[in-house]
Amino acid sequence: MRMVECKYLQTGMRVARTIYDDAGRILLNKGVMLNPYFIKRLKELGLTFIYVEDEILGSLEVEEIVNERVKIQTASALRNVVHSVQVHEKLDLRPISALINQILDELKSAPNLLMQLLDLRYADTFLYDHSIGVSVLSILTGRNLGLDELKLKTLAMGAVLHDLGKSLNPGPEHTEYGFEILRREKVLSILVAHVAYQHHERYDGTGYPRQLKEKEIHLYAAIVNVANCFDNLVNRGKDRLYPYQALREIKAASEKAFHPDIVEAFCRNIAPYPVGTAIRLNNGMIGVVIDIPLERTTQPVVKLIADKKGNILKQFPEIDLLAEKKLAVEEVISEAERQKITRNYCSMVVSSLGDLNE
Repeated sequence: MRMVECKYLQTGMRVARTIYDDAGRILLNKGVMLNPYFIKRLKELGLTFIYVEDEILGSLEVEEIVNERVKIQTASALRNVVHSVQVHEKLDLRPISALINQILDELKSAPNLLMQLLDLRYADTFLYDHSIGVSVLSILTGRNLGLDELKLKTLAMGAVLHDLGKSLNPGPEHTEYGFEILRREKVLSILVAHVAYQHHERYDGTGYPRQLKEKEIHLYAAIVNVANCFDNLVNRGKDRLYPYQALREIKAASEKAFHPDIVEAFCRNIAPYPVGTAIRLNNGMIGVVIDIPLERTTQPVVKLIADKKGNILKQFPEIDLLAEKKLAVEEVISEAERQKITRNYCSMVVSSLGDLNE
């Protein structure tokens, strides 16, 4: 499967991942063929992209790192918390705590998974979906840094609640609002409040609200800072970056915005080129990523599909970039170029069928 921005969706494409609305109801099942009405509705709902089946290579499966329904339930629980804060100035964090335990259990049972799938996000639930994404990324990073289960739970709670202050004040002061709300909760570790307070501090001391630097910033807040920035980079609507581009920015900010050890731990579980990504190699050949070994995420296994000019190959050989020392990924090709290659493939198939009928 592959990710396609909604503006590039075409009639006849097949949905590769079931699409849910923000209440967890199924909108389109996996396998449904898109038609003009479905495409129009997806755009009206404000979705930036969906996952479709690859027309050339068929079904390339990517395992979800956290169950979609658990994420939807967590987003709903977060919405209730925000509403309670705005209306009653009270918190009931028990549902969120229980759902965070589920997320921790799912990640624990699959320790070698790479973060490859981006979440489908609606405009009116973006804050909640973002908080869940940051929590998952923070857990993976904390695990790579050797945090035990109790510490991971505290980190995860801090991550999922890091933007709680935005419900009262969306400006820079949201860190202080979040801190004040959370520090009053006796059932929470004070460290959860400090994550909300410090997640915009920078390693070099140029962040806010207190211009803390280096070891003055709590480890959990420093982890959430990296996860928060990455999630924003890959989910900022039409200006979003590909994962490899976002990772490049994160690495470039090491020792400036972020602690270098945290950056290294963070990058370990992120796939720069997720399965299904169409890439151009440094020899000009075009291929699709079909496998990513965890220990070498920048050297995926690729199935070649087209030559330098975009002409479809008669056979699709697999190459392992670890074994092919002279080859490397040069760039991710655009969706427009990808669809041109797909049209060439379809024309070739039709021509072949015509030859068989003669």
